[in-house]
Formats: sequence, C-alpha cells, structure tokens
Amino acid sequence: MFELKRRHYPLSYTLGVARILCQLVGPILLPVEFGVILLKSKMEGYRVNIFVYLFALIFGLAGLDYLSIITSIIFMYFARKLTNYELPNQGPPVGHIYCKGKWLEKFNKIPEIAIYYPADLDDIKKLKIGFPWLKVPNYAKRVDDSSKKDVKRKRRVPLIFFQIVCTQFYKFFMYVYENAKIDVQKSKKFPVVILSPGLASHCDGYSVVARFLAQKGYIVLAPEHIENIRNIYVDNELNRVYRQGQLKDRLATLQQVLDIVYDEKLLRTIIPSDQNIVIDKSQISVLGHSFGGASAIQLSLEDKRITGCCISYDPIIYVFPDSQEYPFTIPFMSINADDFYRRLYGFMQNDERLQKIFDGLSTPIYNKSISIYIKDQQHADFSDIPIIWNGESGLYSISKNVHEVHVRFGMILLITELFLKEKIVTDEQRRDNQSVKDQIIQEIEKNCGSKGKSIIRWNK
Repeated sequence: MFELKRRHYPLSYTLGVARILCQLVGPILLPVEFGVILLKSKMEGYRVNIFVYLFALIFGLAGLDYLSIITSIIFMYFARKLTNYELPNQGPPVGHIYCKGKWLEKFNKIPEIAIYYPADLDDIKKLKIGFPWLKVPNYAKRVDDSSKKDVKRKRRVPLIFFQIVCTQFYKFFMYVYENAKIDVQKSKKFPVVILSPGLASHCDGYSVVARFLAQKGYIVLAPEHIENIRNIYVDNELNRVYRQGQLKDRLATLQQVLDIVYDEKLLRTIIPSDQNIVIDKSQISVLGHSFGGASAIQLSLEDKRITGCCISYDPIIYVFPDSQEYPFTIPFMSINADDFYRRLYGFMQNDERLQKIFDGLSTPIYNKSISIYIKDQQHADFSDIPIIWNGESGLYSISKNVHEVHVRFGMILLITELFLKEKIVTDEQRRDNQSVKDQIIQEIEKNCGSKGKSIIRWNK
C-alpha cells in the first residue's frame, strides 16, 4: 500500500574517496576535495555523518594518514547505513499551491498556507513535477527551540549542530505540480481537510498525509502557525497558561482558513480552475498533530463549520484547562504514540485526560469515535520526519523501528481515510464503539497484514 524509495547520497561517497585520495596522493587534491564539499552543500546538504568526515579531515591535516583513511571509510559506511527515503511519488497527480502575500492580505492570522488538491491530468503535461519541501528560513532555529522548549531540561545540542544537519531538508522535493489546475472531474463536490501542523513543524511538514488525501479527492489546506516554540516559564502551570494563549491564536488562524474554504469565489482565484470549485460543506474536517491536534479539537468544539470529523495525531490535551468541556457533535478520532507523554511528561497525565474526553462523549458520537495507540510509535512519526530523516531519527531516538516506517505510515493513512469517509456503521442505541474497532482492524488486516494488527491497541 505504501512504498518508499531509498534516497541516495553519491556526493558523500565522492567526498570520502576524495579524502582518501588526498592522503594517498598528497595535498595537491585538496582543491578537488573542497570543491566536492561545496557541491554537496548545494546538491545534498549535510547529514550527521559529516562530523565523522570533519574528524577525517583533521586527522589528515595533522598527518595521521591511516586514521584519516579509516575515518573516511567510516564516514562512507554511515552514508549507507543511515537510510533516508524520498518523499512518495506514486499514485495520481497532486496539485499544490504555496500561497502567501497578496492572496492573504485580508487574513492577518495566516502568514502563508499550503494547499493540496487533485491535479488535472491534461494540465500537468506542461508542468514540471517537484516543489521544495522546506521554504522556511532558518528552520534549524525551530528544531533547536523544540529540543529546548522546556526550560528545566538541560541544553544538550548546540544550535550549530542543527544548522548543519538541517541543510539536507532544503534539498527534498515533494512530488506535486505547483500551480496546476484542479481536476474538477474528480468530484462534483470536494470534501475538505484543514491540517494544523505541530509546534515546530511547517505548512508542508505533513506533505505525505496531505498528498495522500488529495489523491483521494480532498482539498487539503495547511496553514503556517507563527509562534514562540520555547517555553519562557519554569513553572509548569505558567507554561500551560502560556500555551493556552497560543492555542487561541491558532484557533483564529484556523477560523480564517475556514473563511477561505467557505468563500468559493476566493478559493477559485487561489486554485487554478476552468470551472467553479464546489465544496461539500457537509464534509469539512480538521486534522492536526501534537499542538496541532489540540488546535483541531478546539476548532471542532468552537466552530460548527467543521461538519465532517476531527482527527488528532498524538494531541497534547494538557494545554486545555481542567474545567474544559468537550461537547463534540462530530466523530472524533485520536491516533496516539505509544508512550511519549507518559515517558517524558508524566506530570501532564495526557493519556488520562484524553480518555476522559472519550468517556464524556454523548452515546451517538462515542459510538463513531475511537482512540488508537500504535506500539513503539513516537511523537514525530506522524509527520514527514521519519521518512526524510529516517536514519538520523533512529540514531537520535526520535523514532523507533525506523525500518517499519512504511507499515506504520501506511496504517495511519489507511485509518485516516477510513474515518474521513465515514464508512463506519454503528448502533446508535447502545454505547459501544466495538464496531468501529472491528472495521478498522478488518481494513488493517486486508491492507497491512498481521504485522499491522499486532502493533495496534485501543487504550493504555
């Protein structure tokens, strides 16, 4: 169901060989070696193994030839061992709009937005496929802030580390057609998903999910959220209040995205089309991850223009006040990491708070709602990170079982599509969501096999 193609780094091997030749032939080849470094910076960016190369270079300049050669071989070994993948390129064509500037002048809460949609087959014949995955300047600062977002936690990695290893992110391309016409024949009315990224991510940081849904006929709108990532308070409760203020800003951003969705005339000026773009206003859903998951919940509760369902990937529930009520009027699904909050943020009691949400749902909504845990799933595994940073994710313990990323991601996409399509049929009279579980398991076994079924569980 979900295939990934290994990403290759030929200039890493070229650099390693150049370093070895410099030791064997002499410093006359140093200009060639430094030329390869510059070319690698432009074409591939740098990965964590570049620090091994720096040791090889230092050993070489110090006259330690054998150490330099051995370290160069280790550098090339890690280039092979730390497997990363290209972003998916299979399936029907997807159009993409990276929107900012004049189109968003009256939407002061949306600095920029990425829009995914089914692309017109005739129009893409004259377009080039591919658009940069990352446009955010100084993304390393976001990653650095995320790693230090809690004042109590000791600083572990200097900023320069992220400034080096994040250069590779700018070299990845999404397999989408920028500014392509929408395929209006795909659907008489387009269902919509609003996607809210996590705290340290960006509007194209969930391109795998967004692209997949666009291939299924959805228009997906993912806004950029501008906010401080690092907490500024030592006290947990003060930090919680601080995040609650940010949640209100996110809600305002997502509501402006809804304004765009409900203005079909404006939507047509943004998305190229020869005909009117008709939105299925009965199928407008919201999806989010982490802080975006909390944002999705808040939008579902406060804005009745969300008419489809609410899907949260490992949401942070602690951000809500203890007095918060959750009167969902649409189905709610949460797909959760194994033990992220319990292991790192036990004081939040996030799993317990999430369970209280489901316990408090009215019977008709409860019967169509579900909370799923994926064994060994890590918090970042819902984004594109475990694909484009697969090797390093395992190395830094950002992800576990990175070799299973295709199974896990395939399962997440499958469950998400199933829930959005509302294939789930339940008994409205009895408080029981077992039929939801049965249908999900049936789809997982059919598409992912016994391996998929073995890593699913329903509660802690």
